[in-house]
Amino acid sequence: MSDALQIRLAVESDAPALAALGAKTFLATFGHLYPPEDKDYFIGARFSVERTLQDIQDPDRVVTVVCRGEDMVAFLDCGTLTLPVAAPEPDALELYRLYLDDDQKGTGLVHRLMEIALEWARSKSASALYLGVWSQNERAKRLYTKYSFEIVGAYHFKVGNTLDDERIMRLAL
Repeated sequence: MSDALQIRLAVESDAPALAALGAKTFLATFGHLYPPEDKDYFIGARFSVERTLQDIQDPDRVVTVVCRGEDMVAFLDCGTLTLPVAAPEPDALELYRLYLDDDQKGTGLVHRLMEIALEWARSKSASALYLGVWSQNERAKRLYTKYSFEIVGAYHFKVGNTLDDERIMRLAL
């Protein structure tokens, strides 16, 4: 098996692997925060194969996957703005998820995926790119700050019955 990474747009046949990677990486990073029933509900709703297939098929989204051989090791998911922003730019877009397998953290892959997200948003002539990040995810906030994202708001992200304290970050493009 080759160690070379392949970065490409997701296709329908990726849905099972992408759903599994989404659940795995979410649980690895955030699983300790939630009671089992909230975790199970959220994973079933957000990372089902059916929901993942809908995301891949959505013409307003771009889902990029990173594979090493047959193994999916990271993904990027972007689309139209869904965050509760008070007065958003009409052409604003959102970075929904940028998830990496643990063995890919610290390799620089996250920066390549951020560049892809920024290239995509600029190709759509967006004037701003938004994202939501857990208020206590310092590693992610540091990354986004390096790319000049700024905290512009807060909201609650629902995971089952748990409400996470999230920050809305914005990058002017």
